[in-house]
Amino acid sequence: MKANIAEKAGKTITFALLLVFFTFIIIPFVMILLTALKLNPEIVDMPNRTMFHRIFPDSFFNFVNIKNVFLGNTVTQNGFPLYRAILNSLIVVLVTIIPSLILALTAAYSFAKFKFPGKEIFYYLFLGMLMIPTEMTSIPLFMIVSKLRLVNTYPGLMVPSFMSAFGTFLLRAAMEPIPKSYIEAGRIDGAGEFWIFRAIVIPMVQSHIVTFLVIKSVWTWNDFFWPLLVVTEDRMRTVTLSLNRFVTDLIQYWGEVCAAVVISIIPLLIIFIVFNANIKTGLMNTGIKG
Repeated sequence: MKANIAEKAGKTITFALLLVFFTFIIIPFVMILLTALKLNPEIVDMPNRTMFHRIFPDSFFNFVNIKNVFLGNTVTQNGFPLYRAILNSLIVVLVTIIPSLILALTAAYSFAKFKFPGKEIFYYLFLGMLMIPTEMTSIPLFMIVSKLRLVNTYPGLMVPSFMSAFGTFLLRAAMEPIPKSYIEAGRIDGAGEFWIFRAIVIPMVQSHIVTFLVIKSVWTWNDFFWPLLVVTEDRMRTVTLSLNRFVTDLIQYWGEVCAAVVISIIPLLIIFIVFNANIKTGLMNTGIKG
């Protein structure tokens, strides 16, 4: 009886803490959405309005800010529509994740299932890349990109993101528990190393692959520092650079700023909704125990 009471109390406390945590997380997003639906006069006149109208817009169907931002009809955008920046970011993300996945998979498979001299040393040196701040490598990377005349180009935005130490770490952790007997059985049957890798190993780490692709996509989508260095022309602006243009020292239209934020997070929200189950599985499991 006492055990049941303690268990119920523990669940209640856990639920209450999670509810508080969720509330603190969701409130900023709700306020951004509500502000995106407000016209600038509503925001400027906020001190003279009632508490209800300070929080909620006069109309929940006022999409003027969202339309203007999407089409580029605002003062701060200089005629450059946000949909073009979204297209640029989508191109960068979609092209970047393919070579990044291939490199991470092959490196992880090598570190997980092959023996070679200095394997552990190389692996930890590889992981050491995670400890190096991006700012430390950005200058030499920019010099290389500049010498190759890749400034203001898609390759210039993409190439530095191809290698992912995090992806190698995640996928190696997923591949290590795969029983060696599976791989040996494939070799006995006459299968080549590439066939074993493609037909045996990859299907067993699918959820981890999806997890890596989602995390890599989010990192690439949200990257601000590198595009800031290699993009100087409006036509190559990404989402993060476009969002930065909305806030200036002289002009601040918070309705438009929030509308741009709402539009920019929609692709990421769709990704998380579609791949939610795979992300949970990939983060909770590390492969097949054998």
